[in-house]
Order: sequence, then structure tokens, then C-alpha cells
Amino acid sequence: MSQLLNQVAVVTGAGRGIGQAIALKLAGAGANIAVVDIKPEFTQETVQKVLAMGRCAWGYGADVS
Repeated sequence: MSQLLNQVAVVTGAGRGIGQAIALKLAGAGANIAVVDIKPEFTQETVQKVLAMGRCAWGYGADVS
């Protein structure tokens, strides 16, 4: 059983690149993912990939700078 099973990870910059890779790695370890990027439309690809892994995912647009 994974230590992250059913935990929620908030990943900023998760719409693409390194942030997306981190989100997918955490989802692979059992975490549900709050996908955050500066534009909400950037989050959709990552959300779909996490959902396809059988985890929950939510997309949020936010500027955290």
C-alpha cells in the first residue's frame, strides 16, 4: 500500500512540463491531485491523465507568484 493513497497533493505549474510530470508521479503513488496552473485551460490535459490512472483530479487556474 502506498503512503500517498487517498491523500491530496496540490501541484502548482502542473499544466505542463516538470509540474505535470510531478503530478503524474504523485498520482502513480496513489495521491489524488489538485492541478494548479496560471490558466485553467492548461490544467485539463493533466487532469485527464490523472483520471485515466484511476485517481481523482481537479483543475484550478491561479497565479501563485
